[in-house]
Amino acid sequence: MSDLRKPPATVAEGASMGDEWIVVPREAIRETLTDLKEQGYASYVFMTCVDHLATPLVEPPQERFELVYQLRNMETGHELRVRVYLPESDPRAPSVHDIYRPANWDERETYDMFGILFEGHPRLTRILMPEDWLGHPLRRDFPVGGEPVEFSEDYEAWQTAPPEA
Repeated sequence: MSDLRKPPATVAEGASMGDEWIVVPREAIRETLTDLKEQGYASYVFMTCVDHLATPLVEPPQERFELVYQLRNMETGHELRVRVYLPESDPRAPSVHDIYRPANWDERETYDMFGILFEGHPRLTRILMPEDWLGHPLRRDFPVGGEPVEFSEDYEAWQTAPPEA
């Protein structure tokens, strides 16, 4: 894996189409990103989410949701993906907005579109959808054909506002 010193919390590593990646548990994401930043991965390229519901893969993913952080070492030009899996029953992760400032916006977008809660985020609010929008449109089970949907009170309360800090 290039000249990268593998972070201690790494549970898997590999390459896909020439791009290197590591997997860490969500509890270790802050420690891992801090370590990588100290190793020279000072450029935060983006963070996104993948909803693996019904992903047609030979080996199903560990959990429904996957956060993907793309980092770049500006001195070597090396890029690295840091992957974190989140269960459908508990879609939350620690915020890293204070480690990489641009993560603030990516976390808000990921909350808005996928419903992932970022603990410790200073202002986790919708950024693309109206405040009164129900649900998260990039989840694979979000209705897209105009079909009627009935949401429970629990769903509405959880989906429309992040928990109180």
